[in-house]
Amino acid sequence: MKSTVLLMSELAKSKEVLYVDYPYTWKDVVMGGKAGTQVPVAPILGIAPRLTSRQVSPDAEVHVLTLPPFLPANWLAGAASYDRLLALNARLALRSIKAAMKQLGFEKPIHINAFNPALGNALAGKLDEQLLVYYCYDEISAANWISRHGSRHEQAFLSKVDLTIVSSAQLLQDKGPFTRRCKLVKNGVSLSLFQNQNRKAIEKQGIRIGYLGSIDERLDFDLLYDLVTQHPAYQFQFVGRVVEKTQVARLATLENCEFLGSQAVTDLAGFVAGFQVGLIPFKCNKLTAGIYPLKINEYLAMGVPVITTPFTDLSEFAAVAYQADTAQAFSEVIPHVLAEDTADKVEERKAFASSNSWQDRALDFGKALTEALEEKILQPAL
Repeated sequence: MKSTVLLMSELAKSKEVLYVDYPYTWKDVVMGGKAGTQVPVAPILGIAPRLTSRQVSPDAEVHVLTLPPFLPANWLAGAASYDRLLALNARLALRSIKAAMKQLGFEKPIHINAFNPALGNALAGKLDEQLLVYYCYDEISAANWISRHGSRHEQAFLSKVDLTIVSSAQLLQDKGPFTRRCKLVKNGVSLSLFQNQNRKAIEKQGIRIGYLGSIDERLDFDLLYDLVTQHPAYQFQFVGRVVEKTQVARLATLENCEFLGSQAVTDLAGFVAGFQVGLIPFKCNKLTAGIYPLKINEYLAMGVPVITTPFTDLSEFAAVAYQADTAQAFSEVIPHVLAEDTADKVEERKAFASSNSWQDRALDFGKALTEALEEKILQPAL
């Protein structure tokens, strides 16, 4: 589940939240959207209500708005043509958002844009917001979906916003100099989902090495192919939506490798419970350097040992996770990890994850919003 959804679900316990869903395009409606996703065609087209409310916990409700379909724009190479189409899409979004705000009685909102700075630029100042915030959780210059125009729009948006919140130390370093106020709020873990499930004993098929998350361009597939090939006695299991279908087809030819696709959020802990080792086999590049991986705390919350590539600064996990940069290095570390998987180590991992809950992250996020708002209110008097 995306960090934005998890944070807003926590913030909804103390604030009213209107969550504007991913802006689907006519292409999504016709072709079905991204791999592993389900497109809500009826609300997009207005056949079903676009504004709904969802109970995300016993004490929190989030209002969810589905926007009307956008015209696809990211394929356009020219800045002027892209921006003209962006302005048209933004008018559709603005009309829907204002209607939802009126229905809910929202005035002068805190406007948080989550990693869509192009739309953020187009809507900035048009919602009578008291605070404009950019939530940046990836390196946009390496994001394929907006690679042509993302960096240009992000630079402009960073200079407009009252506050930028980033999810990793690398993003703090990269974005901080270009924005008025920048705060780090790292990703967390849903303890209620992952710590209420007990790990399973090793089953008849033997050791299971697992990965939880999207199977996409971040993964080092050459490393994985070598690793799986070298260890026919281990079962490798991947749980998450498949984006890189060609790479997955190559791995799926190996008998000890299985892909289980997207699963319900409430079922994820059950899969992790069967892992003897949790993998984070990311490539080391510009895209991954800005990531603080959700899955590392999800593995740790269940006491599962973690082996990760050194794709970013993971020094804070040095006591509870292992690093390897090649298939051979992974092969050497795995037996050591399995031998060291003691009851004390399990509890150490769980305790570490407990300090990284989404509840605590939401408190940090809320504090950053409050401080930025107070600073903005005081500015005229300075």
